[in-house]
Amino acid sequence: MGASSLSRIKGSYPTRRDQSLKQDKKFSLKKEFLRKRTLLSFALSFFLVYLFLSRNTAGDIVRSLKTVHPFFLILAFLSHYLSYVVRGYRWKKMIQQTGFSGKTFDLAKIIFLFQSVDCVLPAKLGDVYGAHLMRVNFSLSRSFSLGSIFLWRMMDFVVTMLIVIVSIFALFGSKIPREIVSAMKVVVPCVLVLLACVGIFLRSHKWVLTQFRSERIKGLVDSFRQGLRFNVRLIPFLLISTTAIWFMEAGRFYFVCKSMDVEISLLSVLFISTCSALLTAVPFTPSGLGAVELGMVGLLAFVGIGNTVAFPLIVWDRLIAHWSQLFLGIVLVLFSRAANLKIWQFKEEEGPLPEK
Repeated sequence: MGASSLSRIKGSYPTRRDQSLKQDKKFSLKKEFLRKRTLLSFALSFFLVYLFLSRNTAGDIVRSLKTVHPFFLILAFLSHYLSYVVRGYRWKKMIQQTGFSGKTFDLAKIIFLFQSVDCVLPAKLGDVYGAHLMRVNFSLSRSFSLGSIFLWRMMDFVVTMLIVIVSIFALFGSKIPREIVSAMKVVVPCVLVLLACVGIFLRSHKWVLTQFRSERIKGLVDSFRQGLRFNVRLIPFLLISTTAIWFMEAGRFYFVCKSMDVEISLLSVLFISTCSALLTAVPFTPSGLGAVELGMVGLLAFVGIGNTVAFPLIVWDRLIAHWSQLFLGIVLVLFSRAANLKIWQFKEEEGPLPEK
């Protein structure tokens, strides 16, 4: 990697003192929360959650929740949150070419925090905040960090799709439900198009750069490309670590089932947990809120688990994966100084500001 590329990644561009322009470019969580799209997303989410809850009575859910075994819920909680350590280690290996000086736990905290923001903002906008966190905490350029986040998001997407496909054929054989076949006809081509677009961008980035006149934009695009690149020798590690992450997430749902004495095969657990993970990518609600709950009802029906059992399972699983994430994210924000984590604005912008 050349010296100029490394300087772009580390955000060491010269900057001009144009405070008004800098102010416009600051990332503000408050502004994002109050945007119309976020408020509409919340409205849609709560409508979908209402549809989910309306399918069963509150009394039935409460009675079912009283029978849970806390020990297995603790294991489900640990399985979910320990996966962030693996995510942090994977990200550290992916950006080590920058001379990254942070620790695995530092990255785990950042991933946890911006994915907590994803529980509030639609369309994975928390990822943008994640790039901002990397800038203010480690002086890595936002565009490079966003590229690396996009890369491991793509790795997650591909690996979960592979697990879904294998589990579908193992569970249903030649009798795959029509609904699943229809969904796969949409999702699989999307994965292939995504991979093709990324490949084209990486191979033709020089041509892409010629389409922009602004040197600043060229620098940002090139920095984003650097974040998307990875050492080919890391492929086995990335596949193993990403698979481990999703097996830990599957462990969360498995222990939730154990907590309620629900007998379910490991293949069914993998199928449901990875399919529901894909539903979190629904861009219209925060982390798929509402869409995931409704989707899991159908997924559990495919493996023979009816609404009476399915609803409390889904409630507990989402309490751990979504609502506890949101609550603990707020706690981390409140105690960010004790956690040695910078979370707010950074005075300098990456990249040279355009000349007046």
